[in-house]
Amino acid sequence: MHAIARKVDATQGPLMKNIFIYTLPLIVTTLVQQLFSLVDTAVLGNMADTNSVAAVGATTAIINLIVNTFIGLSNGTTIVLARYIGQRNREKTHATVDTALLTALGVGIFVAVFGFFTAPVFLRMTDCPESCFAGAVLYIRIYIASAPAILLYNYGAAILRTAGDTQRPLVYMLIGGITNVILNVFLCLVLSQKVAAVAIATGASQVIGAVLVFRRLCQTDDDTRVTVSALRFHWDAFVQIVRFGIPRAISRLVVPVANLQIQTAVNSFGEDAIAGNSAATLIWHLVTAVSDSFGTATMTFMGQNIGVENKGRVRKSFWYCWAMGALISGLFGLGLLATGKLWLALVLGGDATEAIAFGMTKLTLLLLFQCLLGSTHVLLSAVQSYGYPFLATLSTLVFTLVFRVIWMQWVFPLKPTFFTVMLCFPVSWFFNFLFFVTIVFILSRRYQRGVYRKI
Repeated sequence: MHAIARKVDATQGPLMKNIFIYTLPLIVTTLVQQLFSLVDTAVLGNMADTNSVAAVGATTAIINLIVNTFIGLSNGTTIVLARYIGQRNREKTHATVDTALLTALGVGIFVAVFGFFTAPVFLRMTDCPESCFAGAVLYIRIYIASAPAILLYNYGAAILRTAGDTQRPLVYMLIGGITNVILNVFLCLVLSQKVAAVAIATGASQVIGAVLVFRRLCQTDDDTRVTVSALRFHWDAFVQIVRFGIPRAISRLVVPVANLQIQTAVNSFGEDAIAGNSAATLIWHLVTAVSDSFGTATMTFMGQNIGVENKGRVRKSFWYCWAMGALISGLFGLGLLATGKLWLALVLGGDATEAIAFGMTKLTLLLLFQCLLGSTHVLLSAVQSYGYPFLATLSTLVFTLVFRVIWMQWVFPLKPTFFTVMLCFPVSWFFNFLFFVTIVFILSRRYQRGVYRKI
């Protein structure tokens, strides 16, 4: 229990060691989360058919658009809370935590209702094949019903992590994930509609995770402790969360919007392409666990040290996170690429030859450039930590949305292949990387002179 109870103080102690201790559970948590997502698809691939896998795969971009956009607001909680924790401001920390949780519940209810009614519209927009349309609508509607739990877990876990506790979210993810696997197999044996079975199992695991995170917040012994009877919505705290969270939410909205056109192109290649693309995305997300985790570490360590005004530690936090994030992301990507066919066969079934071929095309183009993506995630988080999240939104608008639209409108028609579609990803990453390197260099120099956005 002592190991689980340990928290990392970002403002004190050996920096590289603390970053590693903080980040390792984050990486494992995200890996576990993605592995359980792989199990969902693997259960369908082995207990159902390619059509069921395609039905779930056709929903990925849409669910990301509807749900992940609002999860982006939790970045505002991280940025603001890290500053207040660094300042040891108990009152504002309490207000931020209470407001973040109430916002998560309110927004979650809205997302559930909105997603239920608009699911068919979005699927038509992406030209979802008729053969898997009904299954895709069913999956989205069941999954989206758990939106309040999804957002409550993500906001609550963000609070725990910002306070230095990355180990308990890992434990809660394991509990929810194991439940998900058991329910997946059981419900697929019991129910004739396999897509519904997987959706129900996933939703149930989300509820379990949310309950565990909220329970922990009610029991913690630091300034983030929640008292249910004293929960209050604080307008000032909400304004700060929105101020720093909206730009990130817009960024998370823009990426799925840009990918809707890509999903439409993928759908045009048929069920094998949809299934292969979906499976490859799930496998690729195993690697993004590293880059995402070092991005979160960057916001926590830089944010808390900006709050306590330790300029030297802010600078070192950035360089350590950048070096570790880029190196580990790159190595992990190459290792996963070497075993890509095995992973795809496990998810899709060994006889899904065409789907595996499509999946390997995507994995090759994404995993070869994972070092670049890992660097970009840390740079983006540094920009947010300095208090300028709108610059991240600007980059996403220009080098993700506009660039990918131009690519699909002008480059893809020149050579309309699946390879051309997937090449769009690493090229857009490269332009984002160049932008963020320039911006972070400027903001770092300004910060060392005492010029940065205060909260």
